[in-house]
Amino acid sequence: MSYSISREQWETIYNLGYPGQWDKASLASEAIYKGGEDLIQRKLKDNQYLPYNIEDIIEEGLKSFSKDIIQLKTPHEVKKQIWQATSEKKGLSVIRLGDGELLALAHDILVPSEVINKSGKLKYALGGFKVPDIDKRKELTRNLSEADIIGIPAARYPTYQRLFNKLAKSLKLPLNEMNITDSRINYLMNDGFTIYHDLLSKYRILLIGNRAKDGSKYFKNLGYKSIVGTISVPNIYEVPKVLEEVNQYEFDVAFVSAGIPANLICVDIAKKGKVAIDFGHLLDWYIEGRKMIKQN
Repeated sequence: MSYSISREQWETIYNLGYPGQWDKASLASEAIYKGGEDLIQRKLKDNQYLPYNIEDIIEEGLKSFSKDIIQLKTPHEVKKQIWQATSEKKGLSVIRLGDGELLALAHDILVPSEVINKSGKLKYALGGFKVPDIDKRKELTRNLSEADIIGIPAARYPTYQRLFNKLAKSLKLPLNEMNITDSRINYLMNDGFTIYHDLLSKYRILLIGNRAKDGSKYFKNLGYKSIVGTISVPNIYEVPKVLEEVNQYEFDVAFVSAGIPANLICVDIAKKGKVAIDFGHLLDWYIEGRKMIKQN
């Protein structure tokens, strides 16, 4: 994503940019500096000169940290685990951490609630989760240790992977012991495999989320006859009621499109021996025609 600056312009700014008048190019140049070379400058003492640029320093740093590199589960590996769980009738939860989930987990630990509540963008990311809520934060934190597969942001932006890294350190998450994948796993599996078509064709599917009814109509119009029910999720505080309703259905797999509550719902469903996938906005994209189910 390049926003209002093209890739070619970024390349030019990266190589030849300079601070000056506050036009777009100068602002971008300053941002590149602040995000890299300035960080190095601050670590040096007065009158010290290090004859290396940020790329050189990063390359050496990566060599030093190579032992800490974690291999994310690929979409193929996640697909295989889902298919194995459904075949063997074992529980499996696939949850995803986006900016909303991370802010909910990090509020008043790394990010003050006051800061979140003053930012329309951060409040929007929370999708109805109101901060502060320490009890729910603790519940979501415990949930991380119980999830089978956890998607984390690939993008190293402030409220994405950078925030996850800080949170992992703060919570002392055993990253090497966790099944971690890309938080876009729901989309990546859709684009790369026929997994959703196969599940819809062979297993009983429960749809959970505020657009579940629309999703049911969508799937039925495509000829799938496997949808056994739909459940709406007004907000995270209604999760216990949602889980009670889940018990009323006989199903094999749940597609859960419910924002932050999806994490709690998926893990609980997996404990009942079912497969639960945090479907995210993929259901919206199906309904709106922005994505298609891969069928062959």
